[in-house]
Amino acid sequence: MNKAILVSIDGLRSDAIKNARTPMLDYLIKKGAYSGAVKTVTPSITLPSHFSMFTSLNPYSHGVLTNTALPDISALSQSLYAHIKQHAGVVSSFYSWEHLRNLSLPGTLDHTFMHRLYQEKDLITLAKAAIGHIITHCPDFCFIYFEWLDLIGHESGWMSGPYLKALELTDQALELIVDGLNQFSDRGGYHLIVTSDHGGKEHHHLENVPEITNVPLIVWGRDVRENHWIESPVSLLDISPTISKILGIPPHFAWEGKPVSEVFIAGLENNSIPRVAWDNSLFTPDSSHPEWIANDGPGWKG
Repeated sequence: MNKAILVSIDGLRSDAIKNARTPMLDYLIKKGAYSGAVKTVTPSITLPSHFSMFTSLNPYSHGVLTNTALPDISALSQSLYAHIKQHAGVVSSFYSWEHLRNLSLPGTLDHTFMHRLYQEKDLITLAKAAIGHIITHCPDFCFIYFEWLDLIGHESGWMSGPYLKALELTDQALELIVDGLNQFSDRGGYHLIVTSDHGGKEHHHLENVPEITNVPLIVWGRDVRENHWIESPVSLLDISPTISKILGIPPHFAWEGKPVSEVFIAGLENNSIPRVAWDNSLFTPDSSHPEWIANDGPGWKG
């Protein structure tokens, strides 16, 4: 079975990538498959959007319509976390906003790390924790949530100078993840998906306008076409089916989305790629990044 990492960059507008210095996002777009017109959901706010990513249902189907700490989740909803666990997968989550713990029911996560963002360095701390865990524990699926860009968007305005600077910092955090994966032979079988929950306009993201409703999607990995611009319509509901396809497991019967199949080379179409056996000898720690050698210290729950 292949492995997958989902990175959600909260509040990322597609056109912001062109206006900021983002060498890692540019690299992933060139080396993978890309769309700048992925449709988010209504309401276009963080928790409902992430529930749609993870349950492949529209908000009025999964029942989460607000950013509430105790959402009333529909019984029809099957989170990607639980779906992978039902197929014997190991799953992990790294995030900075506690409401996202509602994406996983008790017993569906093997590792979770929550680190609230108070300043820029906290974003880098979160990224280092995530790649350290991936290197040492190699989960089948790992979710990483980068919140800093959305915080600055609300504070200073989308596409403002501080917003674009925050995107550059987020790109540096993403670079830690990719650099860590590149240390592995064949990248350890990992496929990386980068997307967002919504864009933004001025200081908010509540209008039905392209600046808010269109978000980017990047898919990168050994089974993904290089420099491929996605032509088919894509929505947030397609994220979980696409990850299931990467992992070689069937989609849940209630999911409304579909895999973005055009991004893959022919080999993955038949789900014929075997599960990658982990071999620590494939990785030699890079002395320039000692922070990648993770310790399960305070903050870890497993």
